[in-house]
Amino acid sequence: MIKIEPIAVTREIESITAEELNYEQTLLSGKFGGTCYAREGYATIRTQPDEKALRRAERTAENGHHSVFQHGVVNMEITCPKIIAMLLNSIGVSNTSEKSARYTRMEPETKRELFLYEKWHDRLKKQISERYGDRLEERETDKLAYENARYMISVFCETSMVYSLPFRNIFYLLDWIRGMRQNLSARNGGFNQRLQRELASLQDALLQVVGKENFHDNKNEYFRFLPVQALGEYDNDNKEYYGDVYTARFLASFAQVAQEQRHRTTRVKISFSGDEPGEFGYYVPPILGDAAQQEEWLSDIASVGEVYPQGMLVSVTEQGLFEDFALKCKERMCGRAQLEIMQVTEKLVEQFLLHRENLSGLNQKRLAAITDGGKPCARCAYPDFSCQEGCVWGKRDALNRLI
Repeated sequence: MIKIEPIAVTREIESITAEELNYEQTLLSGKFGGTCYAREGYATIRTQPDEKALRRAERTAENGHHSVFQHGVVNMEITCPKIIAMLLNSIGVSNTSEKSARYTRMEPETKRELFLYEKWHDRLKKQISERYGDRLEERETDKLAYENARYMISVFCETSMVYSLPFRNIFYLLDWIRGMRQNLSARNGGFNQRLQRELASLQDALLQVVGKENFHDNKNEYFRFLPVQALGEYDNDNKEYYGDVYTARFLASFAQVAQEQRHRTTRVKISFSGDEPGEFGYYVPPILGDAAQQEEWLSDIASVGEVYPQGMLVSVTEQGLFEDFALKCKERMCGRAQLEIMQVTEKLVEQFLLHRENLSGLNQKRLAAITDGGKPCARCAYPDFSCQEGCVWGKRDALNRLI
């Protein structure tokens, strides 16, 4: 007979000192580590003196067996630049609830950004209304206009989020920050210099949460998300392959990558020097179909290139298993998804269709379930997906929209 007994839960707190947090998490980790040797289960560990659990935690840390420190999770509210949020979200073991730049008005740092943000919001809102006013309510049109106008504002624009991270990984994170800062100290460029300053601030803030560094990463890992900034080396020459495991390469904006990396079952990394803005160009919203408007957009976004706007393109490598890609399609092949990520995902589906012979029999069935008549289709047409949100596009127009 299976038996399950809850032994700990996350609870909201008013305040706690770094010393208290570190002590409580270390004690808890030491207790949980004791289950490996407890003959009669966790009940016997509850009766042991705290000193025994603390000694066990210390020995475990010294031996490099850090997994027991991953049971405890620290929930934090973090206010930081968007690129720092992206870096934190890239490590895979975290959980995030972040302020949406798609659905809320952002506050750019400079007057020029603010001017362009409002200018293109108003311009886009007018064009969306003219083209889709019969489908979209004014409130939705306003949100979509802000979603696209935010391409003009810096990837260092402030955002906020509730961020949950295992106790162990806070110490690993501190090591990775230190390593990236050291590499960035030898690099030029506005992006790299600004990132180095923000990482110093992040390091200080995390130390204020835990008080001290109990142990260090013993596997010499790093922020894989930004290989140039972490290691000083480009890592964008991976060979594309579409099969049961896959490697895809494409250009996408910072804003798209922020959506892309939220799929924790796939690996995403971006390569760009950070030395000069616009290395790979800039994203242009498809609704700006007129050549004169596109030229104006590109001129405007280049004028704020030195702050690294979220519409700046970077080289993206995405890797993973096909079945996890199919799960990604159930989120992104949708009329409510950000248009850019939907279109990138659609192109990857087309690549899998071209290389279907590389897929196992079961994965070929999965591919058939996310396509229709040999072409990509919206998730609302998938036989194993039931949409609970609804949208104005439906399966017929979701992939044809321009906004």
